[in-house]
Amino acid sequence: MSRLNSTQQKSMAAAIVLVVGVLLSYASGKAFIPSEVLTDQVLSNIHHAERQAVTLAPGDEVASLGLRHTVPTALEEAVLVDVVDGDSIDVLVGGKEKTVRMIGINTPEAGGTGQEKGTAEGAQAANHLRMILHVGDVVYLQKDTTDSTKNGQLLRFVWIAKPTSFTDVNEVRAKMLNAKMLAEGYGVAHKDKPNDAYFTIFKASQLEAYHADKGLWAEGADWSYAI
Repeated sequence: MSRLNSTQQKSMAAAIVLVVGVLLSYASGKAFIPSEVLTDQVLSNIHHAERQAVTLAPGDEVASLGLRHTVPTALEEAVLVDVVDGDSIDVLVGGKEKTVRMIGINTPEAGGTGQEKGTAEGAQAANHLRMILHVGDVVYLQKDTTDSTKNGQLLRFVWIAKPTSFTDVNEVRAKMLNAKMLAEGYGVAHKDKPNDAYFTIFKASQLEAYHADKGLWAEGADWSYAI
């Protein structure tokens, strides 16, 4: 039997993901939300065990295996000052206090000074983040393409522990705060081009949490459309 070429592999993988999504939908009783991500990247979730951890020096870039594009592997150490809401934190980094907007995730509004009116779901997302992180905890900030927002907030992937692999799906979900919040059901994945390196993993994490009724999805309300 001849080997399938790359295009054929992608087509077959896309069909597999569609079937899995429909089956999950049927089992959970929820509408199937199709993912936009490339299926060969989604399959990184299946093949993560085959990857070997590598030692990377600051300034290196992680290859795009499982990611949408390469990203720097340099991590900047910071200390948590406060949790702003489910997708933003205040940190002390480089001797200065900065607000970090976590890339690729949106959570409901938590309210507060200068923010839109808060929601019950927003408060729950913020409180869940406070259960994961506490004032004084050390986090590790990773850049994507854009350094900051127009308002001066740092755009970062936030690791709560240094990863041994930047592409192992289970490690990303366990150690990267952005993915962890999605995997536990407290936000929706957001493709913030060009800062979308981990969007494949983020979207898959959101869909799995949705179908498993995790976190806010357990409440049954379609809060995601209000974000």
